[in-house]
Amino acid sequence: MKKSLFSLLAVIVMAGCTQSDVMEPVPNENVEIKLISSAIAAETMTRAPYEGTITADNTLAARVLVSETSGNYTTTYANDKMVFTDNGSTAVGFATAKYYPVDNSTLHICGLYPFEGWGNPANDECKFTFNGSQDVMAAPEKSSTKNDSKDGNYPQLEFKHLLTQLVIKAVAEDEAAIAKWGKLTDITLTKVGKNNPSGAVTVSLSAGTADESSAFATLLDNGMSFWVRGAGTETAFASQAKELTTDGEEVAYSMVAPLKNATGTADYTLAVKTEHSGTTPVTVPVNLKTTGSSSADYTASTQGKKFVVLLTFKATEIKATATVKDWEEDGGSSEEIQ
Repeated sequence: MKKSLFSLLAVIVMAGCTQSDVMEPVPNENVEIKLISSAIAAETMTRAPYEGTITADNTLAARVLVSETSGNYTTTYANDKMVFTDNGSTAVGFATAKYYPVDNSTLHICGLYPFEGWGNPANDECKFTFNGSQDVMAAPEKSSTKNDSKDGNYPQLEFKHLLTQLVIKAVAEDEAAIAKWGKLTDITLTKVGKNNPSGAVTVSLSAGTADESSAFATLLDNGMSFWVRGAGTETAFASQAKELTTDGEEVAYSMVAPLKNATGTADYTLAVKTEHSGTTPVTVPVNLKTTGSSSADYTASTQGKKFVVLLTFKATEIKATATVKDWEEDGGSSEEIQ
């Protein structure tokens, strides 16, 4: 009896997923393990936030884990890369084809992004250490058999963002502020709520989730770095000397641990350094607000959200405001630096 080829589809959640047959079923033919995939909208940069839908020019290279036991990936049937090329339409397989069991037994499949950097899965968990430059996503477990896949019913992995994206926009109130502060030289995240930021996340593989309170337990003593927005390779903002302007521009981003319940007051805290700020960084609390004219306090989970933080440099202080969006900006913060 011939084996069945493993295929999958992938989608990024909220990007609009459509499952369709991509191969004519051929009885008794090899049916590869394949998948379809989709993912939440985000702007593609090297190891940076994954933005936009999956396309041939914006592929999603994910780690796909396959197990014969639901909720247990300590021993895997397959654990390798799949590169998805569209959002929920075309099924793809592993670079080296892997096949379903000939006895039609069920396989259980989940996904992680990025492909590299994960620890070894243990039972239903897998850990990833991040530095602020990487997006982290997970797709919950789906199940399939040889006969299902042979008939074109490919599992669809739905990837969701597990971190919070902070994007920094810096603006000087006037020329006097530029003269006082000089160039912007460093931005560091020092607090998530009242705690130090975390540098690792433990994902529940079958659920495709990471609890905001318990999954981010590895705390950093020296804060989380910000990274240059739009750089071809990852470049820490600490290596920059950015001119301030009165027009303002986006200068940095960081992918950080989420808050389970933001309050709208000191949800995140930044340490900001400039050319003339001295040896002690300026502490800037980031108060998250909703979008719209009311700018009410943002009081929900920040996971999977993108906040644009407006740092306003004044002659006497630095302040920030932020509003958040669902990976397409759903709100943010605006603070002044005087």
